[in-house]
Amino acid sequence: MEQLKLKTIGQRIEAIRREKGLTQAEFARALGVSQSAVSKYLNNRLPPADVLLRMAQLGRTTMEWILTGEKAYWYAGKVEEETVAYDADLSLARSISRLPQDARQALVTLIHRLGATERDD
Repeated sequence: MEQLKLKTIGQRIEAIRREKGLTQAEFARALGVSQSAVSKYLNNRLPPADVLLRMAQLGRTTMEWILTGEKAYWYAGKVEEETVAYDADLSLARSISRLPQDARQALVTLIHRLGATERDD
């Protein structure tokens, strides 16, 4: 495994902070850590796993991106996917997940029937 580069990890953490438009103090509060801890993370100290996870969630990215620069799933605050409909798909999936179980099942049945109709055409 490639050795982690603390300087570039700090740069990616700083990119998340700046993208969110937060001061170091605000970023620290959002992460549940002290401002001095954030300063250390920006200057060659590796955050603990739970803080890395909160950073990734705050930045809408992955812990892997923070640590390695790979598999970001975001750039400039936007999710990057193959299709431009990703955000709409995600919103729809969240809406469906909030439906009662019987309504979700009815929707799945409808989708399968519609798919069968398209194949028959």
